[in-house]
Amino acid sequence: METELRASASASEAEEDTGTSKKERNRKRRNRKKKKRGRGGAREGPPTPTPPRGDPETPSGDPPEVEIEYVSEEPEIYDPNFVFFKRIFEAFKLTDEVKKDKEKEPERAERAESAGVARKKGPEDGTRGSEGDSSEDEQEKKQEVPKLSKKKLRRMNRFTVAELKQLVARPDVVEMHDVTAQDPKLLVHLKATRNSVPVPRHWCFKRKYLQGKRGIEKPPFELPEFIKRTGIQEMREALQEKEEQKTMKSKMREKVRPKMGKIDIDYQKLHDAFFKWQTKPKLTIHGDLYYEGKEFETRLKEKKPGDLSDELRIALGMPVGPTKEEEEEIDR
Repeated sequence: METELRASASASEAEEDTGTSKKERNRKRRNRKKKKRGRGGAREGPPTPTPPRGDPETPSGDPPEVEIEYVSEEPEIYDPNFVFFKRIFEAFKLTDEVKKDKEKEPERAERAESAGVARKKGPEDGTRGSEGDSSEDEQEKKQEVPKLSKKKLRRMNRFTVAELKQLVARPDVVEMHDVTAQDPKLLVHLKATRNSVPVPRHWCFKRKYLQGKRGIEKPPFELPEFIKRTGIQEMREALQEKEEQKTMKSKMREKVRPKMGKIDIDYQKLHDAFFKWQTKPKLTIHGDLYYEGKEFETRLKEKKPGDLSDELRIALGMPVGPTKEEEEEIDR
């Protein structure tokens, strides 16, 4: 029994030794491979670029100068219906100024790069060229024209009222505020179009709407003339006088049980008032809006140019009477 136990113990120890020895061997192999890779990468230099076979070898000197010319494509439009669109395409063609700007783009990029490099430099490099830069900056400031604000530029480029009246077809529509518009010509054109509704005049007033009527006493409401003919006003006045004479008790009784049909007007009077004597009220025409102070303006609709009174005709030495128009035509 003892011999068997010793043999099994020795076998297990041999297996452990072989297992550990295998692990160590594998680890050593990995380390060797890593060392070889590191040495090989250090020895090998950067790969040399192989020139393409088809391209000829260019000399090591300056690259050849290439002139880029921008040519705009002309669309072939044969259909007469689309000929009007040719003008639109012509507006997008490259002109000489655009070509010059495109040629200057690489120069601008180079300047921007050089400016960026100068900014990245340290304080020592900046102090060296500070004296020269300061003198150049002073000269540039002297040469520069003082910049105007946007408000002043707008005022300088603005039309005067006289200039705008000369440019438009309807100068009688032009107002002093039209000059400040974004497009004054378009505004005047819209104002001059037929049946266009104007903006009320009080839009530019500093005070609030209808604030100027504070001191004016509002007259009491008056019935129209054709309703006064029915005699309703006299009947109402008589009823009010009777109610004033009544006691408080009778007034409270009438509130609880009111009596109807106190004012009785003849049907024929009402018919005549609304169908015979009714007159059309003063109405505003299309586009005539109310503005503050409109009711105080004098209306010249009744008087027409050319209709002169007899007194004025006598003063001017013109014929007076029913045949005055015929005599004027004979004189002409």
